[in-house]
Amino acid sequence: MSIFALVVDRNFFVMGEPAVYTPDGGPSKSIKVMPRRPDEIIGFGDTSISTNTAIFDIRVADIASPQEGDTLLFKEITYVVQGSPAYQDGDRLIWRVNTYPQENP
Repeated sequence: MSIFALVVDRNFFVMGEPAVYTPDGGPSKSIKVMPRRPDEIIGFGDTSISTNTAIFDIRVADIASPQEGDTLLFKEITYVVQGSPAYQDGDRLIWRVNTYPQENP
């Protein structure tokens, strides 16, 4: 294990927040995530639109292959994975997962 992998593990252990990841059609798994909330303001002509986004960093060691449609329960809000997750680092130890809040029926 590289020194970078040890640092990533320690950071998630110390600063990560608890969440529950559920693959579409699979069993749930308790993990730690690092949330990011960069609500975007998109300009469209003379109008500005604010998008409600939530991005989470997840260790690859916890979730090997996140997929669109999987869900993440964080602070009593369920988020749905959208798009293709991307690696956050050169060593491919952290996923950056883009999500949106699931609407309640």
